[in-house]
Amino acid sequence: MSRIDEQKEQEYKKRGATSSSSSSGGDLGLFTSSIQSMQMEMIKQMLSMQMDAMQNFANMLQLLTRFNAVFKTTIQSNGRISIPEAERKALGIEEGDLVQVIIIPLEKQRRESGEST
Repeated sequence: MSRIDEQKEQEYKKRGATSSSSSSGGDLGLFTSSIQSMQMEMIKQMLSMQMDAMQNFANMLQLLTRFNAVFKTTIQSNGRISIPEAERKALGIEEGDLVQVIIIPLEKQRRESGEST
């Protein structure tokens, strides 16, 4: 590097150091602290949302396990299903009560009569 280039580089560095330290130094500090406070607020909001979601999931899981029964049964004639006696007693279900049923087919049985499925 030539002597002239070195002098220009030194002048550039001096100008950059003086201008950034005088007027924009304070502005940069304010900007940085503003960004940091915004980031902290965003992190707090995200954590709050995660905690709410986890609490809702835990409540839903508790409701599902407290008031429901899971059992396997087969479809009888005319599409009827039976609820085992132990589950009926545990849930307090009596004849004529309205219940909601969620069907999840486990497997299809093939009839031995030669029908293709």
